[in-house]
Amino acid sequence: METYQRNYSDDEFSVAGEKPEVEFMDYQNDDTIQDYASEDGPVVVTVPFPFEHGKPKSVLVGETSADTISIENTSPEPVNLWSVRIFSSNPEDSYVLSMMRPPLNDADEEAKQAFLGLTSVEDRTLMPGQTLTIWLSCMPKDIGLHTSIVHVDIGEEKIERVAFLLADDNISKALFSDKPYSRRRSENKKFEPAPIVPGCRPTRQHTQGFKYKLPQFAIPADIRELIESKQRPDVLSEELSMINYAQFFSTLLVMEELNLEEEMRAYDMEGVSMRRRGMNFLSLEVPGLAERRPSLVQGDFIVARYARNDARPYQVSPLSLAIEYFF
Repeated sequence: METYQRNYSDDEFSVAGEKPEVEFMDYQNDDTIQDYASEDGPVVVTVPFPFEHGKPKSVLVGETSADTISIENTSPEPVNLWSVRIFSSNPEDSYVLSMMRPPLNDADEEAKQAFLGLTSVEDRTLMPGQTLTIWLSCMPKDIGLHTSIVHVDIGEEKIERVAFLLADDNISKALFSDKPYSRRRSENKKFEPAPIVPGCRPTRQHTQGFKYKLPQFAIPADIRELIESKQRPDVLSEELSMINYAQFFSTLLVMEELNLEEEMRAYDMEGVSMRRRGMNFLSLEVPGLAERRPSLVQGDFIVARYARNDARPYQVSPLSLAIEYFF
């Protein structure tokens, strides 16, 4: 039997302590996590616990969940598998490796005691076309996200795979919605920048007015065009300095205002009816307004128009939970 030895140089590893921690991984906004399609090599390593509908698999606290890591040698030559090891887990020691399938949750106590969980698998050779199957398992003790980073040290390569599991208990599972939350994207046609008929806020007793009123500040058309076309304003690519700091932060404020504008578009309403209130007002019922969805405060306004395409848009000023519309 041949014995393989490998010399490790100092620059191959970074020292991160005896048990390195798993850094925060934003799987919700980072599409590259668990995406290894760009890898091109003679050894194919599968991903344990793949996402389901873009999210980590949900498991119950106290129950063992297991999945396989398959390592296939697709080359015509033998390759040396130096190790498969759990580089780090969060929570600590929540994942184990094994060469045999972990016992099921309803297995007897003897089978569970006989199971041997490992943190690494060492020293073997993969022949051409051979596939090695290793089990990765986790039994969560608490609710929350459980993460593990597995390193496959094979030939001259180090291949990394990241596993996610989301642990819940029976109570939290019972509270899950049957339909995943999806923010409504309004398909309503935006108002054209035609002149809006301004509204005149009716007088109210015992209302303290503003001594000084700030003028309206229109969003610069060039910045709006850049942001809506998913481009980055040039000033944000520059190093912050005394010369450009005003323009830098002004651009950020404009981008924030555009983002708020886009978020408010999710609450656009179409084909709704208004009810007459008194001689001068019409009221509009807005679902969710009491829960601040949307969030309207004194001084805000909305824009409304008749459903006809040639109708002029009118400015609307909300005075209470009933939005009052006036001409």
